[in-house]
Amino acid sequence: MINLFLISFSQLPDPAFRRVIIKAILLSVFVFVFLAIIVWFVLSETNFFTFWLFEAFADIFGGITAIVIAWLLFPTLASFFITLFLEDIVEAVESRYYPDTLLEKINNPSAMFIISLRFTAIALFLNILAIPFYFFTIWFPPLGIFVFYCLNGYLLGREYFELVALRHIKMEDIPSIRQANRLKLFLFGSVTTFLFTIPIINFLAPILGVTGMTHFFRKLPIIKSIQ
Repeated sequence: MINLFLISFSQLPDPAFRRVIIKAILLSVFVFVFLAIIVWFVLSETNFFTFWLFEAFADIFGGITAIVIAWLLFPTLASFFITLFLEDIVEAVESRYYPDTLLEKINNPSAMFIISLRFTAIALFLNILAIPFYFFTIWFPPLGIFVFYCLNGYLLGREYFELVALRHIKMEDIPSIRQANRLKLFLFGSVTTFLFTIPIINFLAPILGVTGMTHFFRKLPIIKSIQ
């Protein structure tokens, strides 16, 4: 599993990746900053106390909270927006590592975008529901971290798999393949989640996720049999 991400890292300097990397990083930074500003604005416009000093402390705490919430929701939204560059990333990987075994495309990008949008809405809803739990477990961080990794490990593993698989496989055939590889996909999603928690690297995480999943998908026995 780690090897998939090491291969993904090694392809980052690829000329075919440079333009996509710049666009994806800029978009990731924009998403993160936009999230933080929105959350901060909502919190700052909400009056929690009547005494100005308490309210000033609440605003400071709100700024910190905005960054934390943006950090928690960033993996879900960044993974959605990476669909804008999905074709470029996957084609760069396939042309370099699998030039002789190109698979037929079945689904068009617009269909995959709609499916990704629906899944992102569900993932965002679940992550927002989990935010109060994270704050309640602030005195015992391991529990909150465990829930964060379990939730996003499952969600990201599933989302990246479906994003890549939908290019070549019919939607009705995906659940059975996903179910047969559910543990591997969870581990893949957990590693991707970890990358999202590392400063600077987190802006590259969506690209690494798609690149790594392309290799993962190509190495599945059922996919090898049709190459």
